[in-house]
Amino acid sequence: MKLLIRIAFVITIVACIGAGYFARQLGAKRDELQTEATSLTTQKTKLTKDLADTRTDLTTAKQNLTKAQDNLTEAQKSVEASKSALATKTQEAEKLQTSLSASTAELSQIKTDRDTAQQTIKKIQDSLAAAGVADVGNIDQLRDKIVAQTEENQLLGKQLTAARDANAEITQKLNNVVAVPNNLRGRVAVVQDNWDFIVLNLGRNQHVQPKTEFIVYRADKMVAKVQAQTVGENTCIAEVLPGFQLAQPRVGDIVVH
Repeated sequence: MKLLIRIAFVITIVACIGAGYFARQLGAKRDELQTEATSLTTQKTKLTKDLADTRTDLTTAKQNLTKAQDNLTEAQKSVEASKSALATKTQEAEKLQTSLSASTAELSQIKTDRDTAQQTIKKIQDSLAAAGVADVGNIDQLRDKIVAQTEENQLLGKQLTAARDANAEITQKLNNVVAVPNNLRGRVAVVQDNWDFIVLNLGRNQHVQPKTEFIVYRADKMVAKVQAQTVGENTCIAEVLPGFQLAQPRVGDIVVH
């Protein structure tokens, strides 16, 4: 009986020791699982944030792509407008050439009329001197004719001056339209951001005239449209036209007329 009691006591002690061991092991395992759960939660939060950032970047990229497509469309419209303006200038040049030809013919006719009037006055003067006319009435009549012819000659002179001025104006307009070669190319030499002016490496030696317009390109994309204001020998100062600036011109950008 005593032996059984001892065996039972030993078994009880062993059971208590085993229970304590397993309880300690389960506690350690529980702490390990809690730590792993916390780590997984942290990773999930980070992945969620990364996904949100990726979606934001994707939205921004789509917006930039849409803006780039809009800029390309606007540049294509500007090129078409430039082609239309070039066609209009060509028509204006043809009209100015026709007007210049008409003015030249009119000027030639005025010169002929003036020479004829001068010859008529000379003949009248020679006739009076040769005939020695004494009739006062006839002399007065001839004098009136000479005065009238002189006034007509002065009027023709004014018409001649006006025709010359018109001819010079038409010639200047024609030079402004046709003197600048088509597809004239150059580059931006200096950029002045604060004043919306740039300097081009093109000038009078390249037939650039004031008011000549250029398209500024970079990497085959339109940047801006500028107009020459002050023209030197090999450079000109150009103003950036409002409404046509898609980006800020840079030194080295290509310009095309």
